[in-house]
Order: sequence, then structure tokens, then C-alpha cells
Amino acid sequence: LEFAPPAPTQVAAPPPIDPVRVRRNANLNDRYSFDRFVVGVNNELAAAACHAVAEQPARMYNPLFLYGGVGLGKTHLMHAIGNAILETHPNANVCYVSSEQFTNDLVTSIQEGTAPAFRHRYRRVDLLLVDDVHFLQGKERTQEEFFHTFNALYHSDKQIVVTSDVYPKQISEMEERLISRFQSGMVADIQAPELDTRVAIIRKKAEAEQIAISSEVANFIAQVVKSNVRELEGTLLRLAVKAELLGREIDLELTRDSLRAILPAPDQA
Repeated sequence: LEFAPPAPTQVAAPPPIDPVRVRRNANLNDRYSFDRFVVGVNNELAAAACHAVAEQPARMYNPLFLYGGVGLGKTHLMHAIGNAILETHPNANVCYVSSEQFTNDLVTSIQEGTAPAFRHRYRRVDLLLVDDVHFLQGKERTQEEFFHTFNALYHSDKQIVVTSDVYPKQISEMEERLISRFQSGMVADIQAPELDTRVAIIRKKAEAEQIAISSEVANFIAQVVKSNVRELEGTLLRLAVKAELLGREIDLELTRDSLRAILPAPDQA
């Protein structure tokens, strides 16, 4: 008698990783990528450090402390690090959180008696991204918990990235031991973009949003709006909406009229 050979054992393949779900769980915005970040002399050191962290987490710049004014791209770079790491390591445990949310989570854990779960959540990640760490100033209990979270991750060779509006030593009512930890790694600042970078930012945003603008219009906006990246991009988007509502192209006349309120006053004779 002949017997048919046994059928090979079928091993179920693991379910595919859903990148959207992974980023949602990590609180990451996939629109914030390195490809969409414009590098200029105002931010080249910070951008280079972020690339290095994304390529080799917890190797060179740990912690990485980014500081600069509002709307200059700190949050963008943080998300870009997380997104880049998830591209190469989809199973990495990445957590982006604002300092306000970290504080709220701690308060809730104290009220509900779930401190162990809180600590497990934040101390078992591979990459912790904490935005606006200056928000912790004066909050002694939160600073103490963050200090222990920081130490647990650092001694486990996990990457930590934090941002602030100011240099570590300029954060008032912040424990000296935390400031010392922040300054033990790489500290990089981001300044307001100069004219050429502002023009590049406008063109990059226009390309991403499929907004047709001329070089003349891009240069005009860049000369008028000087404060930060967020205002530059917001100005372009508002201009595009106005042009669409009026059924017009975005020309210099429309742009000048739309920005009239923030144009410098003419010299008085």
C-alpha cells in the first residue's frame, strides 16, 4: 500500500502591521516627516541631530533637547524622528506626549490608584518624545515622576527627546537634577528662519498642498511674514482659501491685499 506524504504544516503568518494604527497609538502625525522639513542655517544643527537619533537611537545624542520659539518646527522634528524609526522598526514602542498630557495622566493615576499602570506605560517605551517640557515648571510631583521615568529609560538605553521654548537652565522652577539630565546629552536650538529659508518653506508647503503660486508671491510673503514657520504656512493656506472663494489666481495683487493688515506702514514724509 502506498500512503500519501503528510501535508506540510501550515504556519499562520503574523497579521500585517498597520502603519496608521501604529502611528495613532504612538500619537504621531505622519504628515510630519523629514522630507517635509525645510533645513536652513537656522535649524541645521537640530535637524542633523534628529536625523542621527532616528538612524541610531540611544547611541550618540541621548537625551536630545531641542529648544526655540513657538512655531519653529520643534514638534515637526519630534514626530519626524518617531515616524522614521517606525519605518525601519515597525515594532518599536514609540510614545509622543505633551508635558501637559504627561501631567494629566499622572494626576489621573494618583486619583484612580493606577500608578503602576502609568509607570508601565511610560517606562517600557523604546522612544519617548516629550513636547514643551517647560510646562512642568513648578509641578514638583510631576517633575519627580518624570525624573524617575527619565532615569529608567536612560539606564535601559532607550532614546529620550524633549523640547522647550527656552534653554534648559532658563526654565524657571525646574529641579536642578532634571536640568542636569537635559544638559547631559545634545542641546540644539532652532532660530527663526532667514529669508531664503522662509521662501523655501512657502514653496514646500505650496507643493505639498498643491497650491499654485509664483516665485514673486512666495518672495513677497516671505518678506512680510518673518516670525515663524507656523505663521508662514498659515498665511499661505488662508491666501489659497481666499483665492478659491473669489475664483481668482494667487497673484501679487491678491497677496498684497490679503496681507495689508501686517504690511509695514509707509514712511511718513
